[in-house]
Amino acid sequence: MRHRMMKQVGEAKLFGIQGFCKDLLEVADILNKATESVPADLLSGNGNEAAADALRRLHEGLQLTESQMIKVFARHGLVKIDPDLGEKFDPNFHEALFQQPATEGSSPGTVAIVSKVGYKLHERTLRPALVGVFGNAK
Repeated sequence: MRHRMMKQVGEAKLFGIQGFCKDLLEVADILNKATESVPADLLSGNGNEAAADALRRLHEGLQLTESQMIKVFARHGLVKIDPDLGEKFDPNFHEALFQQPATEGSSPGTVAIVSKVGYKLHERTLRPALVGVFGNAK
């Protein structure tokens, strides 16, 4: 009884921030989309150097904020699940959104596209990565 209670207390300490982490994942996704959405040609200037400079500073600030958030996540045991294309589908870490026919050089049951990265908290999947999977060729 005492051993079970100690285990439950330990798990409560590790996973007590789970709800808070889930809420912050949406913020991390938005920051990621914001930094990825800025076209590289706008950052280079193309005639309007003042606007490009302001956009560059804003972009750098967003990147720094995102990297700091990832560091804080890692410090608290929250790790990104970002599967590689062609990686074998694992239902413990991935959620299949759709299936597409396998193409030349691809294997059925592997990741075709990553729609949204996932996260795990101390080896427990908090949000699976949302992926498209190669199926059998038609």
